[in-house]
Amino acid sequence: MNKNSKKSMQRRSKSRAKSHESPASVCDSELALDKASAEARATASSNPGEISRKGFLQGTASFLASLGFATAAGDLLQKAVMGPGFGSLHAEEMPDYDEDPYDIVLPSKVKTVIFINMAGGMSHVDTLDPRADQSPFSLVNSSISGVKTGEPFRQTAAQLKHLSLVRSTWSEDGDHGFAQRLLNTGYRMTESAGFPDIPSWGCVVAYGKKKDYKGPYFPSTVTMGQRGGVIGRHGFLPIRFSSFHIGNLDNPVNNLAPAGGKISQERLVRREQFLNMLNDNFEKRSQASQVAVWRGMFDSALEFMNSDKMVTFDITKESATTRRRYGETWAGKAMLMAKRLAEAEVPMIQITIGGWDTHNNNRAKVADIMKEADPAIAALIQDLAGTGLLDQTIFYLSSEFGRTPVVGDRDGRDHYPRVWTSLMGGGPIPRGAVFGESDKKAQQPASSKTAYHVRDVTATLYRAAGLDPEATLTTGSGRPFPLAPRHAKVIEEMLRG
Repeated sequence: MNKNSKKSMQRRSKSRAKSHESPASVCDSELALDKASAEARATASSNPGEISRKGFLQGTASFLASLGFATAAGDLLQKAVMGPGFGSLHAEEMPDYDEDPYDIVLPSKVKTVIFINMAGGMSHVDTLDPRADQSPFSLVNSSISGVKTGEPFRQTAAQLKHLSLVRSTWSEDGDHGFAQRLLNTGYRMTESAGFPDIPSWGCVVAYGKKKDYKGPYFPSTVTMGQRGGVIGRHGFLPIRFSSFHIGNLDNPVNNLAPAGGKISQERLVRREQFLNMLNDNFEKRSQASQVAVWRGMFDSALEFMNSDKMVTFDITKESATTRRRYGETWAGKAMLMAKRLAEAEVPMIQITIGGWDTHNNNRAKVADIMKEADPAIAALIQDLAGTGLLDQTIFYLSSEFGRTPVVGDRDGRDHYPRVWTSLMGGGPIPRGAVFGESDKKAQQPASSKTAYHVRDVTATLYRAAGLDPEATLTTGSGRPFPLAPRHAKVIEEMLRG
């Protein structure tokens, strides 16, 4: 344990409420305020003239959601409106970690982590740890001497020299929900029972990289593909570290021009001034700490709208040749987006590729997924390595578990957490290495000494990305939260690149 690990944790949080002077002149301000006050009183509490907290939150949530904060605003509104029985919102749930007395950040040149989550349980014997007599797919040589992959990873195999394979990843969890929680937090469900507001490790990475950033808002975590469970969830961290989710890669950022561009900039400014006036009035009457939260979200939305980095989301800026190399498919566009986000040094990028729950039609489903994903993943690795970005980017590909390696003639594989293969590379991780191996039938790690639990892999990823996995943060309820479980072990040999 390093010397930072011996320091005690104390968290400071402070209100982010900003003081706004009422505008000297707002168009029809008195009439507008009278109308707004009347509407608010209709849903107000029994105290005459007081704007209700519920009415205020309901009235602003839709606007914030329209600017790309749909998930965060929805989560926050549910907590705020439903009341104590559903978890009331308190100021400490949205702390501003203005001073972190425990430094979780280690010296590192890594700027970005790209995590490809093969959701559903990718069959290891058909992909990255193949067995000729146990798979319907042929074997292909990779660019690592003596290492073969399954046919579905043919193009990626040619780029493996830039990465390393972990062929003895394992866990105890064969349930999708439990295993995805472990994969996305480093904690088993039983280990995280005391942390209902646990963040994904990706959001923790983003927090570590951007907690001291004071400039205009731009997403520090971006997710693509499926988003469930804790994927992209900020938990007890400030909400600005929640993921910006891209649902449509052809139109990743919506609602940047209100009312189809028919509202002038001057009118937008008046609306902002009017909202500030309402916030000031509400805050004085109710002393509600939530106003600071919503003001922060609103300010972030405006900063995001006006960011000079918006071009990052436009994959059409790439050449036609590059787009064809990645593929004009969802997977191709997602990997190309990841490349652009890595170039912009976005700390955390997660792409979830589902469909791997192949209890039946295993061969057809694996082939169908990788028909799109293989060329896209290969192109991403090639570009990261070719441009030098891999030196400052961690690349990680894994699944929540493997699949039954021995099934006879049956074209289906079931959940199998005893062993599977992950890909890692970039930053301090060696290139062209193979860590661990499975036994002859790919049923378990060949040696207990080189069997790597998911929690250990997660702790290693933290260290590779420049965060101390032994560090401790504080949850919304004031509990100490170690980044990785106390019994997790960093795999030192994976950091000697």
